[in-house]
Amino acid sequence: MKQDESTLNSLVIRHTLKALGSYSKAGENLLLLTIALQVKHPDTAQKHSLGLYRIDSATHLRIWDNYLAFDPDLASTVRGLASQKAFLQDPHLELACNLAYATAIAWMIYQNSGLKLPDADDVKQLSSCWAQHFSQAPNSEVPEPVLLKKAPLKKTSLKKGPLKTRPLKRDKIVASA
Repeated sequence: MKQDESTLNSLVIRHTLKALGSYSKAGENLLLLTIALQVKHPDTAQKHSLGLYRIDSATHLRIWDNYLAFDPDLASTVRGLASQKAFLQDPHLELACNLAYATAIAWMIYQNSGLKLPDADDVKQLSSCWAQHFSQAPNSEVPEPVLLKKAPLKKTSLKKGPLKTRPLKRDKIVASA
């Protein structure tokens, strides 16, 4: 199943940045561009990297040990995006299976670097941010910019009026013997 860019952006990236209290259009575009560049330049990621952002376990641990460990509130917010049980069993697997958590860790990589975001539409500068702060290839060169497709947003309208509620059905749960 292929997720299109606008769905990924609206349902995962934007939601995650807002949950982290770090929403900006430039941040949104940087994360979309990061995914595109990690796919286009697989040689820049470590051998055993995971998920859309291709984050390796060493980077994942470094973000937790050297950055999130010193900001308990932020760490709690990021941890809240992870699965309850799966994270405890294999935290690195969350990078592949949990898009919101992987997005949060990708954003932490940038945030940890003290990145000053360029203009949201400056693809060349956003690509440069990726090369400088995210790419793990030695002496990363700024790649040819990947064009961000501007998909028209579908407008949905919410009908105004009183919220209709239904009473909850309380079915009995019967345990089998």
